[in-house]
Amino acid sequence: MADELQFNPQVQVLKVSYDGIIKATDKNLFNWPKQSSIFDAHPFFEILREFEQSDYSNHTALNFPCIHLEDSDSERICDITITFEKEEITIILFDYTSKYKDLNQIAQQKNESILLAKELELKNKYLLEKEEFKNSFIANINHEIRTPLTSILGFVEVLETTKLTFEQEELARIIKRESRHLNALIDDMIDLSKIESGTLKIVEERFPFKDIMDGFRESYSKMAEDKQIVFETNIDPNIQEYLIGDRTRIHQIINNLLTNAFKFTEEGKITLSVTKNYQRTNKLSLTFKIEDTGIGIHEENLPHLFERFSRFDQDKQIPGTGLGLAIVKNLVDLLNGEIKVTSEPEKGTTFNVKLPFKFEITKTAPNRKKKKYTLPESSNKFRVLLVEDEEITQYLIMKILISKGNFFVDIAINGQQAINYIERRKYDLVLMDLTVSKIDGYQATHMIRNNYGDKFISGVPIIGFSGKSNDTARDKCIRSGMDDFIAKPFEQEELMYKIIKQIAKKAAE
Repeated sequence: MADELQFNPQVQVLKVSYDGIIKATDKNLFNWPKQSSIFDAHPFFEILREFEQSDYSNHTALNFPCIHLEDSDSERICDITITFEKEEITIILFDYTSKYKDLNQIAQQKNESILLAKELELKNKYLLEKEEFKNSFIANINHEIRTPLTSILGFVEVLETTKLTFEQEELARIIKRESRHLNALIDDMIDLSKIESGTLKIVEERFPFKDIMDGFRESYSKMAEDKQIVFETNIDPNIQEYLIGDRTRIHQIINNLLTNAFKFTEEGKITLSVTKNYQRTNKLSLTFKIEDTGIGIHEENLPHLFERFSRFDQDKQIPGTGLGLAIVKNLVDLLNGEIKVTSEPEKGTTFNVKLPFKFEITKTAPNRKKKKYTLPESSNKFRVLLVEDEEITQYLIMKILISKGNFFVDIAINGQQAINYIERRKYDLVLMDLTVSKIDGYQATHMIRNNYGDKFISGVPIIGFSGKSNDTARDKCIRSGMDDFIAKPFEQEELMYKIIKQIAKKAAE
């Protein structure tokens, strides 16, 4: 009987009575002897107890995939088919052990791949959220720091206009210097955050190249005089007077490198040289070389020079965060330039920066001198509405304006209060903080410009100000209807220039 049943080595056929006795088997897969109970062979077969012989015609064939069977000799994964006849039950075991194991391995690999992809997705999401939080935190802390910093610088300037002793003048100068240094550190953090997030915009504009170089010569010559070292500039006279490029970033690169050179040079000389590499059609390349005779850098530290927070000097008296050169490297890359450095300890360091520029061939250089404005003649003082919720900034701006003798100042602590004031009184100008409560500066300006038919209200000059000193804040101010923008901390001279400019322009209409 066993010979009759054997037709495939991967299949085993069993004939079993309705009371579970194995009547015939080929033993291809499992060595279950005849006359033994199928119920003892494996617990799976307990399901056969439910089927009665007298009702065999009503039993349909059963199929069970992927059943794990085992005895003392073997372990297999089988598909099982069970059919019911009048005298017996036929059980067919199909051994698919190798196939199921292969499928299981493939499924496992697929699952691992899916899990790995999910892990990478979660990691990327975490990194993006972390970056977003960091940038948001930096932007908020930037605003929070600049507000008191504005007051510090402003009140120092007010203090300098009073009668001070020599010692008091020196203390005021130190406060002003350190406040500006703090402001520069904030700018560095913001710039690095923008570079890393890819939001720093490169702006091409036409600018007077000579003016920038003259500015460096003037400011750093005074610094060199204070340190009793020599500062020289050698500028190629054949460079065009006006170039096209990102004036702000170019100034930042050279300024950071010069600041770095002065920081680490106590004697000798610092030189800024600018030479033309090539000129083709309306394009040219310039090399900026900054040489110093400072403490120098060891060769093993040079590869890490442009990394964030890298400092190789041990002198804690030298200030700095280690961000300046990292920003320089990133800005040079964004401008499609290149930077190289050579250095020798105790002899000095040389930075070479190559930057591309464009220039206009046909246009003549326009006169870009800052236009002068004066307040219009009036028998009455000019009334300014200051919308600001920081008490110290309120006091500072009031002090500045009232000291000029030409202004009355009213104060609103939020946008809603500003609207109420404007409805009741005519103002010559509004100074609008962008982040006041209830109605912010943008919304208040939009309402002033669009909700009133009275030209004295809707046409009042508005200057926005904020600790967020970026192009986005400035552009949003102009789009909301403001006439100008000033960033905190601001100089008194800049604030007064903008106020007088807007009042004069309004009077001329």
